[in-house]
Amino acid sequence: TPAMREAMAAAPVGDDVYGEDPTLNALEALAADMLGKEAGLFVTSGTMGNLTSVLAHCGRGEEMILGKQAHIFRYEAGSAAAYGGVHPNTLQVRPDGTMDLDEIRAAIRPDNIHCPPTRLICLENTHGGVMGAPVPASYTRAVAEIAREHDLKLHIDGARIFNAAAALNVDVRELVEDADSVSVCLSKGLCAPVGSVIVGSREFIKRAHRIRKSLGGGMRQGGILAAAGIIALRDMSRPERLSEDHTHARLLAKGLAALPHTQIDLSRVT
Repeated sequence: TPAMREAMAAAPVGDDVYGEDPTLNALEALAADMLGKEAGLFVTSGTMGNLTSVLAHCGRGEEMILGKQAHIFRYEAGSAAAYGGVHPNTLQVRPDGTMDLDEIRAAIRPDNIHCPPTRLICLENTHGGVMGAPVPASYTRAVAEIAREHDLKLHIDGARIFNAAAALNVDVRELVEDADSVSVCLSKGLCAPVGSVIVGSREFIKRAHRIRKSLGGGMRQGGILAAAGIIALRDMSRPERLSEDHTHARLLAKGLAALPHTQIDLSRVT
């Protein structure tokens, strides 16, 4: 937006590798506060955010449980396996964006030398692999309970988590309060030119910061990018603003459904 361009041009900057960029620091603090977590970390993309989070939770030869239709599994070049040696254990995602709770329980490995240790469960909200289905907080809470019972961590790929909050008419904090880490995209629905933020505990972000550096994500005057991200979170994430996009999506779906030879399940367009 024009406001983003102006903010980028005027942004006070410093060396983010040393934590000295005030605009980046402000973005990370804002994201953490909005999502109810202790700390945040700016990354260049959603893929980097998810990879950094997975590697902060899992070591080589360990396993994560996630959906077959998950972005982490289908569209991130196998990065968790390639760079972290993390084994994916995939389950079918249902049309509402959830995995069966009993199947999640059954997928958790026993303490056996023949098996990779299960360390992480990954959810996606909204779930892009099933028409962008918004996942309610009650489901995330149920998965979190399973994770805690087995001493596992829970990560949410929340690239469009603010769209989920708008569709479900809830505070975004409610959707992520039970997660150990969340990745949020600042572009896509929030229209910043580049970047994502991951949030979690201070201990998690400390580990993630080192991993980001190892992936080539250490930046100098990154506040130029963060300035647009602040406006994305502050102004573009408001439910009343995002509801305009949802209204346009429904109008488009209705128009396409009226065309011959086109089939769209309008009940799934939120």
